[in-house]
Amino acid sequence: MTTYTISEYIQSKTSLDAKIAAIDLLIDNMIASAADAIDNSGTASYSFDDGQMKVMTQYRSVDEVMKGIQSLEKIKQIYVNRRNGNITVLRGRLNY
Repeated sequence: MTTYTISEYIQSKTSLDAKIAAIDLLIDNMIASAADAIDNSGTASYSFDDGQMKVMTQYRSVDEVMKGIQSLEKIKQIYVNRRNGNITVLRGRLNY
């Protein structure tokens, strides 16, 4: 089985819902990886296999894992906004 990066794994999904679900799986596994990194003196190796692809990456500290999770949360929100559409409501100052 071929090993992919996180971005290649997300790009392999075709629909927005599949990308959002993939990011959720990555986030869940990264949270577990962060907990393991705390036990293993701060070094984290992250590996995820969904049956179709294998994703592998390494982080030097728990802080890097947490930054990775925050980045994935931001990317997930972009996909959610694309799926749902962004709506801006313009109101006059007297219509509060």
